[in-house]
Amino acid sequence: MEKNSVFGELLYVGLVFEKTRCKSAGLWKRSYFKSLNKHIDLLKKVACCLQAPFSMERDNEILKEVCLAIQSDTKLKNYYPIKMNFAKNTCKYIITNCDGSMDRPVIVKFIICMLEDLSTELKKGFHKNKEKICKLIFSLHNLPRVYLKKNENTLCMLNQEGITSDLAFTYSKLSMDEEMKSRYEHFLIHKSIC
Repeated sequence: MEKNSVFGELLYVGLVFEKTRCKSAGLWKRSYFKSLNKHIDLLKKVACCLQAPFSMERDNEILKEVCLAIQSDTKLKNYYPIKMNFAKNTCKYIITNCDGSMDRPVIVKFIICMLEDLSTELKKGFHKNKEKICKLIFSLHNLPRVYLKKNENTLCMLNQEGITSDLAFTYSKLSMDEEMKSRYEHFLIHKSIC
């Protein structure tokens, strides 16, 4: 399997899951914050691996860690449609190559930056801004679609067509308020060179 497709798909599935759980109004349970924070940390690990140069051994080790974390979490396990039970097979590499034409360095830096901001906001205790958290999640969720490919062999087998970087940035910007547009302007102006 190809590295960008596998990790991009995991990011997309995870962010869509968080988008469905997120609501800016009402009470949020402490368990939700704890679960969200844990999942965001896992997604950051995936995004950082996506950003790193290809290393079959390291990439497969991180993939195994991520999949074991997903399988050990009852909520995540039910949401990620992972088709293969490869985590127990220690001698088999799932990721075997990396298609350089699918590298999207500006997109992945943008994803990591927004995930870091999301983590920072979640750690503010009683002062966290739920509306900002939701806007970050909503702005993030379409960005990994640049890594999806129809008929690509991946863990979740979404079989979904990807989108262009320009479209991903456009969708992301639609969920942003003016403060966020200003904060992420340096990413948004680079959209045509991704």
